[in-house]
Amino acid sequence: MPSFIYRFSNLTIMLFFIVLITAAMDGFPVLLQLLPFLSPSEESTKSGLSLFGPIASSLGLLIGFLLNQAQTNVREVEGIVSTEAARINNLDRLLLRFGSERALEIRIQLKAYIESIISIEWPKLAEESGSKETHMLWRNISQNIFKLDPTNPKQVALYSDIIKKSEEVAESRETRIDRSDKRLPTLFWVVIFVCLGALICLNALFLRTGHYIFGLTILSIAYGGLISLLVITDQPFKGQNAIAPSALVKILASIKTRME
Repeated sequence: MPSFIYRFSNLTIMLFFIVLITAAMDGFPVLLQLLPFLSPSEESTKSGLSLFGPIASSLGLLIGFLLNQAQTNVREVEGIVSTEAARINNLDRLLLRFGSERALEIRIQLKAYIESIISIEWPKLAEESGSKETHMLWRNISQNIFKLDPTNPKQVALYSDIIKKSEEVAESRETRIDRSDKRLPTLFWVVIFVCLGALICLNALFLRTGHYIFGLTILSIAYGGLISLLVITDQPFKGQNAIAPSALVKILASIKTRME
């Protein structure tokens, strides 16, 4: 889906797809029926029914499968963010236990780094990129960690853990930025709209009775709602339902109050 659509609210997106699909389902077949060889009859209605059911069912199954896939993508990205927050929290604990003045200075830099992720880098994830400012903050932290000078057995033991955890934090950030463009493959959207187009064309085979129009309206509303839900959940960092940095906010609050 084009990125500009996520500027609108969920309700607007849903109404847009419901109105669009309803208008297409109802209006385009009327135009097709103006063609002499597509004039509807009882025979054409029977032919249409034999094709309409399988295509409509297949489209419903496809949308259901993709909704499940979209939710899986969202949960995967949420897991990445939670893991990153946990790793930053563990790094802060190790720096505090290290017990040197330089380690305590790095803790202050680490808090600034988390704040930068939340306030500066997070909005950029909707643009599928990271923040150079946040990257430079982490680069400075990483360089300072390598400058730590363990002077006793306790610090020597903690130092290797600090190095390992800092590498994990860097990896988590790279993974989060890499997953910011997570979305369903374009091919699936092509198949959805091909199936919708087939259903719209098949509607030209039906006689326009009151029951037909009522059923068609219900079906259009259902498909419009399902497709709008798929659009809303397709890209985890975009739109009204975008993933929030809640895990990082909680860790930041915890770090600010940690004394031991």
